[in-house]
Amino acid sequence: MAQTPEAPVIPSTHLAASVPSATAALELNEIPTPTPGPNEVLIESHAFAIQPLDAKMHNAAYAGAGGIKSYPATLGTNVAGIVVKVGEAAQEAGKVKVGDRVVADTAAYTLGDWRMGGWQQFVVCGVETVSEIGDAPFDRAVLLGFPLQTAVASMKEYLGMGLPGTGSPTDKVLIWGGGGAVGSCAIQYAKSVGHTVIATASPRDVTHLISIGANAVIDYHSPTIVEDIRSHGPFKFILNAVGNPESHMAIAALIYPPGGSYASVLPAQNLPENVKAIYTSFSMSVQKDEHKEFRDWWYGEYFTKVLAEGKIEPPRSVKREGGLKVLQQASRDVFEGKVKEKVVIDPTES
Repeated sequence: MAQTPEAPVIPSTHLAASVPSATAALELNEIPTPTPGPNEVLIESHAFAIQPLDAKMHNAAYAGAGGIKSYPATLGTNVAGIVVKVGEAAQEAGKVKVGDRVVADTAAYTLGDWRMGGWQQFVVCGVETVSEIGDAPFDRAVLLGFPLQTAVASMKEYLGMGLPGTGSPTDKVLIWGGGGAVGSCAIQYAKSVGHTVIATASPRDVTHLISIGANAVIDYHSPTIVEDIRSHGPFKFILNAVGNPESHMAIAALIYPPGGSYASVLPAQNLPENVKAIYTSFSMSVQKDEHKEFRDWWYGEYFTKVLAEGKIEPPRSVKREGGLKVLQQASRDVFEGKVKEKVVIDPTES
């Protein structure tokens, strides 16, 4: 007779890094370890990546994702770790069980529920936004989650791109800023759909971006950038994975006239009337019920398959040793642009 695995010992308190007030330095405190609600799970986190959004919210009280609704605030929404407790309804649904290795996106920012903040050792998450990762390393799972979800949600949900294998190479895609985390993920997804992909990037990134699926890479420093890109068009889908004013103006010039829409990771200003930049917190689409079909596909099918097959390359990364104690400086470095790689931290480290 098979033995039932012993329930993990969950500590009554755990270490969390919280922002006590707007733009203040992080404070490390022992806080009560929560019990997950009926449709929630409790995850012992073994990895999280500091996203630019997190760093901006911490260091500049950025309000683009809805802002920090209350203080003290435990930031971060994307974690990878081990399920240690499952709520009653979630347990009955049978999606995950204690001991599963998972990656999760939480509703910390959309709900202002800091039990769900990723910058702590134990994190509560709604079961609907949890994916099993099998034997995939925690670092890989957490590195891919945010940028790939941003890229796929922006193109699939907001621009109408199809599922992998459903597209045609006659339909072309422009990824402005292919060298970044979101841009490189966007190249790989658009290529998996079946499209021809053109990217802009620095010359140092050309060989790498061609290797992951770009059909052509154009130097965004070129004085004739708009003409250079136009010679490869027209484009059915355009994603601005940089979002600075210069990229918005160049894309507007590219599609004006007759005009059209494109997705962007940052908002645009002063565009021509017939040019629209679609901007939202794309990675948070999974937290909204109007995107339930996308959410179910992402967590129930796509992302688990991506991790199992290893066909999409994660962004370049660096791990900061020392757990939550090094988070303050790491967040500042991301905010100030001192690191180009994704910074990964294991909150279990002391």
